[in-house]
Amino acid sequence: MDEEIKKLLEKNLNLTEEIYVMTKKIKGHLTFQRFVSIFYLIMFVAPIILGIIFLPTLMNGVISQYESVLDIAPGDKTNLLNSLLKK
Repeated sequence: MDEEIKKLLEKNLNLTEEIYVMTKKIKGHLTFQRFVSIFYLIMFVAPIILGIIFLPTLMNGVISQYESVLDIAPGDKTNLLNSLLKK
């Protein structure tokens, strides 16, 4: 009887150690997945934020070039858009 209990306890200990090793691997994988998802979020959001910050200044230069080519008064954005759509 004592022999059977001892074998069962050893088997239980071995299975518990295997479960512990698997749990550590799963935890590491989940941590890695969190970092990857944060990285993807940054890669998606960062260009949008940079576009909001830098695009207006870049567009002012492009619009001023079209104003000079199309002979439109500087600062008149509605006439610029209408004249671009007509041509």
